[in-house]
Order: sequence, then structure tokens, then C-alpha cells
Amino acid sequence: MQRTRKSVGRFVNQESVGSAIVDVISDGEGLHISVSKALLDRAGREAREHQIDTKRAASTRDTLDDIDAFAVAESLDFGDAFLRLVSLCKPVSESRATFQGKPARVVVMKVTEPTREATTMFHVNFTDDRLTIWIGDDNLPFAAERRQKGSAGFLFIRGEMSSRHSWTFAHRDDRLIVTRYDMTYLGTGFGQRGEGRTVETITVR
Repeated sequence: MQRTRKSVGRFVNQESVGSAIVDVISDGEGLHISVSKALLDRAGREAREHQIDTKRAASTRDTLDDIDAFAVAESLDFGDAFLRLVSLCKPVSESRATFQGKPARVVVMKVTEPTREATTMFHVNFTDDRLTIWIGDDNLPFAAERRQKGSAGFLFIRGEMSSRHSWTFAHRDDRLIVTRYDMTYLGTGFGQRGEGRTVETITVR
């Protein structure tokens, strides 16, 4: 995982760039995530330095915190999660194109999330939410991208936000595996601007 976060404005000015490599084993007993001692030592050192000087980012610790066991397991067998997302969509268009040199059927869909009753004073409203899927001649997807635009608010404070999620897939043993996940976001409002990017790469051995 590679992770960058940046916030500038009237309240916070901070930037964090971190990375982490872990080993993952998925078998009949479950999911096993192994973190090297060197990586743990680096995260601990950064955390101590941050405690002394809060302007110093604990980037490695923050990156490790973002490695979620369930999300990793889902990436190794993404079929169900992908079908759940597609079930929220309505088709918009279909065309032929190439993706990374491969012929593909390109399906664009509008994502319609179910309406949920607000349980907090924080709310998000998406004005545009689209999913694009690149499908091979074997009718299996090999890439997808979701783009969202909207606004977020807390009480009387409102801001604009956008995000992009992209997935690159591989197929092995009837599994849809996410070999690369790339997420970027941008948010502005009330004199503050925040942006970030997370890239997760899985190498299957």
C-alpha cells in the first residue's frame, strides 16, 4: 500500500506520505497477514517522533492502520462485493474500445445508493455517481472505475467533494482478484482543502 494525505487551509496544514508491504496467506483456516519486524520498528519510531513533535507525520503507522483484514480478504475474492455494487446500478451506455491494448466492451452505469435515514449531523449527497466496467470477450471484467461528485455537510458547514476508485482484476481458481486498487479524493470547504490517494497492489504467488 502507498498512501498520501494532504490538508491545507485555515485550520490544518499537514502532509503525510507512507508505504507498507505485507505478506498475506489465504487458506482454509482464514486470512493471515504478516508484518515484518523492520516495518513495525519503523512505524514505532515514527509514532514516538510524532508524539514529541506533532508536525512530524507517523506515515508508516497510518498506512498500517489502513490495511484492513476484511478489505484484503475481499480483494482476494472480489466477486460478491462487485456483484453487490453492480446490483445498485442502472445501465447508461455500452460501446467497444480498448483498455491497455485489449479489446473490451465498455459498460457505463449510474450508481443509485439506497436512501438511508440520517443518523448523524454529518451528511453526504452525491450529484453524480457512475461506474464504468471494461469486459473482455470472455464476458469477464478486467477493470472498473467509479467516479463520484457531490457535497458533504456538518450542521451549517458545507463543502464539495469528489472521488475516483479504480480496480484492475485478474482471474484465478474462479476468483475475481483485485490486483490493483487506486483511490483518490478531493474535498474543499470552509477554508480547508483536503486530498489524498491510496494505491494497493497485490502480487499473487
